[in-house]
Amino acid sequence: MADPEFSCMFERAPQSCGFVEQAKGADRVSLVQIAGMNGVRLHTRPGDSHVRGSRAAERTDLALSQRASDCYEGKEHWWAHSVLFPDDYVAPPESTASSWNFGVVADFHNTTNGGGQANFQVNAMPATAISPDRPTGLSFKVAYGNQTSPTEATYPIGPVVRNQWYHFVYHVKWSSGEDGFFDAWVDGMRKMVYRGPTLYPGQGCYFKLANYHSAFGRPSSVIHARVVRGSTAGAVSAGSLEGILHLRQAPRSGR
Repeated sequence: MADPEFSCMFERAPQSCGFVEQAKGADRVSLVQIAGMNGVRLHTRPGDSHVRGSRAAERTDLALSQRASDCYEGKEHWWAHSVLFPDDYVAPPESTASSWNFGVVADFHNTTNGGGQANFQVNAMPATAISPDRPTGLSFKVAYGNQTSPTEATYPIGPVVRNQWYHFVYHVKWSSGEDGFFDAWVDGMRKMVYRGPTLYPGQGCYFKLANYHSAFGRPSSVIHARVVRGSTAGAVSAGSLEGILHLRQAPRSGR
């Protein structure tokens, strides 16, 4: 079994792993131990807007450089990370006919200075919707093609459940062409199978842990743990993966 190529278990400050804070204040990021795992708490407060291009939305993120993410055209990786929604997590409010509320808890962001839609996101959307075409709960999103008006594909996961770890695993080939792919598992169950471009032409990407959401006037927290990148499924996954890998029992989620 191959060793991980990158690993951060948050036993020390995230900067020791190469993460850079994107936050309104230093007190928005703190180490925690919860539900049997070391983690990092990303906290937002009302007014945490205009942080690294967030505009009116509020953000406390941790960004890994493109080099540390190794996200370049033609590269293939396995990734794993874990997310927990604690008691003080607040879901974005229901969107209205004139407003679109959203939340993002992790992404692979494109490298252009102009920002724009990330190539991959783990979205935490409102719990309810005014119509069936509005996404709710957790989902994956892929974006590719023309950055100013990208083509997008969304893969639902399910409603947000608090105080349990969600263990994500990804197998990805970064490509702006049709040979790209992105498969994703949640708690060992395959939730996404995508074939096609995973980068915008001429760009790479970098990995981010996020608490990024519409401004809704309340403080909110998201907890992250165990970020791992490797060349094989066995190098990153702590448990079995549907259709791919059979290992020891996956870590138990705190409930």
